[in-house]
Amino acid sequence: MSNAAASTDGTTEESEKKESVGSGIRALLPFAEPAKPFFYISALLAGIATVLGLVPYWVVYQIVILVLSDDVSQQLMYQLSAVALAAILARFVISGIATYISHLGAFRIQRDIRFSIAEHLAHIPMGYVTKRRSGELKKIMADDVERLELFLAHAIPDLVAALLTFIALAVWMFYVDWRLAIATFFMVVPAFLCISIAMSQAGQHMQEYKITQGQMNAAIVELVRGMPVVRMFNRDDDEVRSTEEMIQRYVTVVKDYSLDFLPFGTAFYVLLSANVALIAPVGGILWLNGSLSTEDFLFFLIVGLGALSSLVSLLFLFANLSSIAMGGKLVQEVLDESRLATPAAGVPSVPADGSVEFRNVSFKYDTHWVLKNVSLRVPQGSLTALVGPSGSGKSSMASLLSRFWDPQEGQVLIGGVDIRNIPAEELSRFVTIVLQDTFLFDDTIANNLRLANPKASFAEMERATRLACIHETITALPDGFDTVVGEHGARLSGGERQRVTIARAILADTPVVVLDEATAFVDPENEILIQEAISELVNGKTVVMIAHRLSTITGASQIAVVDHGEIVQLGNHETLRAQDGLYKTLWQDFESASQITVGKQGT
Repeated sequence: MSNAAASTDGTTEESEKKESVGSGIRALLPFAEPAKPFFYISALLAGIATVLGLVPYWVVYQIVILVLSDDVSQQLMYQLSAVALAAILARFVISGIATYISHLGAFRIQRDIRFSIAEHLAHIPMGYVTKRRSGELKKIMADDVERLELFLAHAIPDLVAALLTFIALAVWMFYVDWRLAIATFFMVVPAFLCISIAMSQAGQHMQEYKITQGQMNAAIVELVRGMPVVRMFNRDDDEVRSTEEMIQRYVTVVKDYSLDFLPFGTAFYVLLSANVALIAPVGGILWLNGSLSTEDFLFFLIVGLGALSSLVSLLFLFANLSSIAMGGKLVQEVLDESRLATPAAGVPSVPADGSVEFRNVSFKYDTHWVLKNVSLRVPQGSLTALVGPSGSGKSSMASLLSRFWDPQEGQVLIGGVDIRNIPAEELSRFVTIVLQDTFLFDDTIANNLRLANPKASFAEMERATRLACIHETITALPDGFDTVVGEHGARLSGGERQRVTIARAILADTPVVVLDEATAFVDPENEILIQEAISELVNGKTVVMIAHRLSTITGASQIAVVDHGEIVQLGNHETLRAQDGLYKTLWQDFESASQITVGKQGT
């Protein structure tokens, strides 16, 4: 590569880095708008506190003058000491108020960002959420936003204090003696040159730092959640080693970051504290020549040594700025993810009934087509079962019906209306889905049920839980419906969690119900009861049911056999069982599996 090309690449990389920081900051500005009054007041109070912080320096200067002039009295010393003490106390109080107000503004921004992300995640395709590890989204919503609050809460008062202190001391020192003032601030230029180089070199690792930190968080979260499986199969060493490797990658990035920063970063600190090497000899020469008074010389020796300490605060602010900007960029990446299309104006948006239709639907994840030109009509009030091998596209059809995604081709209709034209709040009143992977919030059973119907009475909840065969289990718990189920419903068994979610679906009372492997965790004893509950659910409703356990769908109005993203057979159980085809094979396999006994007696 030629020098010109290398130079161009370097310039491009640097411009991209600056743009990354700039775009991250711009992403946060809209959230800062409502909090501006808080920061304005905080800045004003911080400025007042800074002025009060300079009063003790002025008092020391006056005492030096009085002592050297032999014109000092005990009363005057008390008065000056009282002024210094009052200023210190006032500064403490006002600084505390300034920080408190800046925290209010920062907390408001933090709240707005998290609300915006949560609201946005509720309106984007589920694929974006499911394809990302939970630790990555947790890092953005929790860690990055939390770091933003820590920065904003202290940046405004600290920035104002640092700048005002530096400017005020500079003006004061140049007023006292411009020659020693130059000596005092002479090290500022080389110091900031060093810190610029240090931050530029370390900044090359910032994006990699953010990525590896997110990956490490995701790996740790996954290890903790999967620990029962790891222990069951005695894979502790393998899984822990994998997590350790992710942590080691993070440590390596942090080490490289620190090593690149260390040489010039250390030079920055040394140069800022080395101004005494110029103040003492320059001041000494001027004092010996009689062109500098003793009190002015002492003033610079006392005050000048700490004049540059405020610049260290600026360093921390600017060092954190790139980290905050990167967090802002990650937040913006989430918010930039395209939402599901909103209903078009002037088209029907309220379904006429609870019928369902897939009309020439094709759908793909990334580049892999999972449904190909699927057409299916589900009459109102009927139960339609979707069966087929794993990965055939059954769950994708259920997800499209719930509008977790939109198809790339074709339409999904409810009551003759394309669900893309049904507002989200209206769609939730028409469709309820019971997923194969059940989820309960770490809350009471009652509150988990009321997610489906916030106004549900206790009698309605009792009815729903009886139909779902979970009522007796709930009432047997110490706190009944007020029992807190734990994270992800951990205090309930898999079957119990599934039945609670079925009760929630019953309580929603929507015209269309989707059961995605709803009987996956139900024991044989309760399977008959669940079937009775589903029969109740079907009454007057449209049910689309996905099941591998074929015994649960023999009474379905129609069964759609899905294979490789296409519906290859359609009919009721008896009709399909009599035909040569995939359903007959699946039924024979099911019957064979049902007759298998584990082990042999008498051996």
